[in-house]
Amino acid sequence: MTIKELKELAVYAAKNEAPANYSASSVDAALLDGFKEMCGSVAQFMKNRYDIYEIITQAVDEVVPNKVMDAVGIFAEVQTVPQGTKAVFKQKIGKTRARKFLTQVGLSGVYETFRLDVKNFEVSAHAVGGATTIDFERMLDGAEVMSDLVEIITEGMVDSVYLEVHKALRAAYSVTGVPQANRAQGSTFSGDDMMGLISVVKGYGNGAVIFAPPEFIAAMGADAIVPITSYGNPATSGIQGVYHPQDIDAIHNQGYINIFRGTPVVQIPQSYVDENNDKTWIDPQLAYVLPTGGERVVKVVLEGNTQMYDFTNRDQSMEIHTYRKLGAAILTYHNWAIYQNTGITQTYSNPYPNL
Repeated sequence: MTIKELKELAVYAAKNEAPANYSASSVDAALLDGFKEMCGSVAQFMKNRYDIYEIITQAVDEVVPNKVMDAVGIFAEVQTVPQGTKAVFKQKIGKTRARKFLTQVGLSGVYETFRLDVKNFEVSAHAVGGATTIDFERMLDGAEVMSDLVEIITEGMVDSVYLEVHKALRAAYSVTGVPQANRAQGSTFSGDDMMGLISVVKGYGNGAVIFAPPEFIAAMGADAIVPITSYGNPATSGIQGVYHPQDIDAIHNQGYINIFRGTPVVQIPQSYVDENNDKTWIDPQLAYVLPTGGERVVKVVLEGNTQMYDFTNRDQSMEIHTYRKLGAAILTYHNWAIYQNTGITQTYSNPYPNL
């Protein structure tokens, strides 16, 4: 199989699609066979590894921008620019100009806030990446396959975008002083409080979207169409409320609701900062309500291509390292809101304690 054919198959596999005369499973099998041909021995792998890395990174770069758009496009403007090129976003100047701010990552890792005096502004990107270990013997046996890296890298990059958006939202909210009408806080979830925030945000666009980690969404539960009430004189028993059947089905099938009173709920992927599993990388107490249909609050940039290189350990296992440059910024006009449920166990490890 030629390098060109492998590149085409890798892109199809990453998209979970298939060309003519192929099925999705046969694409994966053909890609695996192609990699095996290039990795039949250590010598073959060392000779062909840069072609393999090019196949993988090309597939990732083909898929990641679309995956990012699918994940955050409803509330974020996404730009893909070449290496060394600054992403320039246009700012709409109007009556609310004096209330517009931009937050972005500073060189020290702390978010900086400053006023905009021009119609265009730049968003800088920084490198994010990860590594995985591949045992060459297991790869020859088929227990570990290079094609799996495509899915791993793609998911990791999309998760990194979510994390950057989350950090930028926290920074913008903490530094710029969002109005009280854009804030809600309580030890339990209140549907009425959330609707109040949604109403504020909808005033700036055609709709709204709730952006929250799984812990927050689980605490929302099914929405009570008819609230819990009591009856009798004296009241000794009560009606436990009526809930929308689609919410019940969503919780049964997925574990979470995916829409709240007409507002989509987008789940932020959650994970832990270390192997102790006691500190999350996303604050589980916070949910954000962002506008849709107008100018998007979140600005995301993907710069350059995915880079890949390897490192051989003393036990001859090989670490595959990948990275790509990305960045996020928040343009705020008091048109987004935040809800904090303090009743959720706080296990978040803030990498920026001053924010």
